[in-house]
Amino acid sequence: MQVLVALFVSTLCHVLLLAFFKRRYDPGSFRVVSLTYVGTITLRYALAVYLWLNHTDIGFSSTFWGDSQTYDRFGAALAESWSHGFSSTLWAETGQGMVNKGFIYFVASVYYFFGRNVLLVQFLNGIIGALTPVVIFELGLSLYNRRVATTAMLLTAFFPQMIFWSSALYKDPAVMLCIAANILAVVRLQRQWNPAWIAAYVLTAGALVWLRFYIFYATLAAAAIGLLVGNRRSPVLGLVTQLSLVFAVLLLLAYTPVGQEVLLRSRFLDLELLQFSRSDLSNAGSGYASDADITTMGGLLSVLPVGIMHLMFGPFPWTVSNLRQALALPDVLAWYALTPALIAGIGLALKRLRQTMPILVFTTALTLAYGAFLGNVGTAYRQRTQIMMFYFLFVADGLHHKRRRAGSEDPSAPDAVRDQTLNPIAHQ
Repeated sequence: MQVLVALFVSTLCHVLLLAFFKRRYDPGSFRVVSLTYVGTITLRYALAVYLWLNHTDIGFSSTFWGDSQTYDRFGAALAESWSHGFSSTLWAETGQGMVNKGFIYFVASVYYFFGRNVLLVQFLNGIIGALTPVVIFELGLSLYNRRVATTAMLLTAFFPQMIFWSSALYKDPAVMLCIAANILAVVRLQRQWNPAWIAAYVLTAGALVWLRFYIFYATLAAAAIGLLVGNRRSPVLGLVTQLSLVFAVLLLLAYTPVGQEVLLRSRFLDLELLQFSRSDLSNAGSGYASDADITTMGGLLSVLPVGIMHLMFGPFPWTVSNLRQALALPDVLAWYALTPALIAGIGLALKRLRQTMPILVFTTALTLAYGAFLGNVGTAYRQRTQIMMFYFLFVADGLHHKRRRAGSEDPSAPDAVRDQTLNPIAHQ
């Protein structure tokens, strides 16, 4: 019965999304987007079923199921309390519950309406993960052209590292989708004041507070600097957009539980707590620089280059020592092969700072933060997806720029999105 429910609910979602894509894009782009969506969903669901069939095995679970067990257990307990007319808060007082509230509420909501159905959550997570490449496609259309947008979408959709995390009960797909949609909102607001995009920014920023709170600050920086230096309109209209966004964020913090959550979690930004967290990670099996002291500026600066190298390129092939790292090796080697295009693309992005500033600010802020505070190769490899999806835009631009210089590609690129100005996801 659980399988039938999972298939029915997920199929309904697919039909609605494909109908939306058909309405939104021209026939050529719809074909590319829909095939990409169906292809990446197929891969994610195949892996999801395999994980679901084996997750009760202790050895398999410890290697591949990870946090999924926590989300399943806490989500089930919360849904059970709701069904009896009250809301249990004991889980929220644990370390895992405190930092993972957002996704636990999501799992609990699914369990409340459909029963404890792990496979359904996996399928819904797959849909969330499959939507992120579409948002990257939208960003590519806004900043580049359809060829760059399509290449970036395909890389985001089919890179192995992107697929795995949305095949189990991990919050990474939701985090990535919120980040991508948030940055897309900022890019669109650079072009035109639009209350729909302000709402999209506020909603995704609020969701990030509950999913991975520290990313909220990176999105604020991307919006503030991006709108300050990247406005393409008159200074007056640019100021109106900035003030509107500031007002909306203040309302979010003052009149919703998000504000209380920001205050509650701000204590985790204490350097002593960050040092303790980093030491715990660095002393684990795949840790590095365990003796680093990030409570001092000297210690922070000394560990930063090492941390960034591990974040961007770990696990290194010569350090592979277990099954999980071995499975990640093809993914890592493919990433190495794309590095020259990434460097070229970043160079091109720096020449268009007004347009690319939100992405550059966000990726730089998150790279520096993770480089300083992670201390573990496995964790760095997992968190890299949050910046990698944007780097795929730079990779795609670098690849196509090389082809344009070689004269093998027509620089023209037709618009792929119909004019739907009333649609908050419309191309403007």
